Amino acid sequence: MESNEFEKKLENISSPQLPPLQHQEKLKLSILSTKKSSRASLILLAFPFILFLGGILQGAFNILLPPWSWMVKYSPLWPVWLRVLVYVMIVIVFPLAAAFINILSITWFEFDKKQKVLNISIRIRTVNMIIIIVTTIIALLFIGHSIGEWISGAG
Repeated sequence: MESNEFEKKLENISSPQLPPLQHQEKLKLSILSTKKSSRASLILLAFPFILFLGGILQGAFNILLPPWSWMVKYSPLWPVWLRVLVYVMIVIVFPLAAAFINILSITWFEFDKKQKVLNISIRIRTVNMIIIIVTTIIALLFIGHSIGEWISGAG
């Protein structure tokens, strides 16, 4: 008798109603994670900082540190195009790449399929914003310095 009662109770239970499966209506996408991008940016910024520190130590205290001393010793032997390429890569491209990586990490893209709209939003992260500002200022200072030397004819 108990099994009949149990079966009757089971028959009276309503099953949960799930909504029909549909494609995802909104796609949210962040290109890079903020932590990884800030680490990568700090690594990219280490190269210009070390060379800048070496140049300051040589100019102020006449102390040659290895990366700067190698540049001083061996760069006159390089062709001009290689010296320009190294300069541009280290003091302009690396900081701008670090800024670009951080811009991608704080930018979120959301595509609404129903309305066919792409929403772009920025998540404010203090560390990433500081890195973006610092790297942009560094790159712009070196670009301005390069243009000033070119105009004066010193470089």
